[in-house]
Amino acid sequence: MKFAASLLGAAFGFSACAQAETITTQAVDGVTVYGETYYAELSASAPVISLFHQAGSNGRGEYGPITGWLNGLGYRVIAWDQRSGDGHFGGDNRTAAEASGPDGYCDAYPDVEAGIAYAHEAAQGAPLIVWGSSYSASLVWRAAAAHPDKIEGVVAMSTATGGKLDKCGAKAGLPNLVAPGLAVWPKKEEGQAEALSSLLAAKNVEVHIVENGVHGSSTLVDERTGHDMSAARAQVAAWLSKTTSKVEE
Repeated sequence: MKFAASLLGAAFGFSACAQAETITTQAVDGVTVYGETYYAELSASAPVISLFHQAGSNGRGEYGPITGWLNGLGYRVIAWDQRSGDGHFGGDNRTAAEASGPDGYCDAYPDVEAGIAYAHEAAQGAPLIVWGSSYSASLVWRAAAAHPDKIEGVVAMSTATGGKLDKCGAKAGLPNLVAPGLAVWPKKEEGQAEALSSLLAAKNVEVHIVENGVHGSSTLVDERTGHDMSAARAQVAAWLSKTTSKVEE
């Protein structure tokens, strides 16, 4: 896939206008998982990025400012609502609204797996990247390790650790990771990165600590940081291009 740096600013400016289509799939325990596809006019051979949100949020709310930018870089995008979430950043979490039973971070792992299965089928052989934010960043490391046949790469923004997540998330998955990974934290969370530093290094995961960043995927959004985050977006875009290009060669 060709990476055009000139698209970074223009595509990001039109991010809120990305056209969406609502989809659903089912988790293994029967929970209906809602999502949105943002395919623009990209071909069926374009790589797919499956996006999972942070605590208290939903796919449309957290990733609304990012989907159009990713489309502009050549990626079809699916943003999911997990059962552990709500209306942070606007919008509502339809998966959480309809699900019954436990809704902790680890409880959302079946939603991540369901979203990945859907995205893998939608990719039709094109590269699939899974992208998580905060608690879901922890879960996508585990999912990537469990499904090396489906996932070509992992983007993890502010990977959360501690508590039950240490058993169901990153620390459980990273030792078995096969796919390339990109881990991003804002400078103010640099200490969080230390908790995973040895595991990330062992798997050659690319790590970036971002000045002026904020928690989760919002680090890439100027309006949420109050700063120009084009350099951080360029780092992520370059990693995506490098990773998907290797698969397509």
